[in-house]
Amino acid sequence: MSPVSFLIALAALSIGTYAMRFAGVKLGAAIATKGRRRQLARASAGAYDTTGPNGTAELAGESEGDSTATVTKWMDRATVVLIGAVFATTAIFDGQDIADPARLIGVGVGVLAAILRVPMLICVLLGMGVCAGIRMTGVL
Repeated sequence: MSPVSFLIALAALSIGTYAMRFAGVKLGAAIATKGRRRQLARASAGAYDTTGPNGTAELAGESEGDSTATVTKWMDRATVVLIGAVFATTAIFDGQDIADPARLIGVGVGVLAAILRVPMLICVLLGMGVCAGIRMTGVL
């Protein structure tokens, strides 16, 4: 893979990840707004039967934040699955064969950095640097 196509693929993955997060936030807000409209409609019909923590009436068994939290949770999971799929197909395999040890170690360093909450760009650069360093020294 050429460096230009790799950078284009990395940019597309980053854009896709942020688009999924943005869509999740927008979708969660839309669901929460829909829930509030439903609550207002039921309020006029007298369907409230509990009082919320801030003194406002709420529907029994339903809260505004539940739907937003659920959508955000599923969008976060979808993002992790997307990154995991790219990781599994490009980092571990080279065509039909298992990748060389330098790539596997470099990917491991990048994953470790991601687990330690380092920004994604730094994770990629660390992984690339370790892989390049191993290949240049001829250790593996």
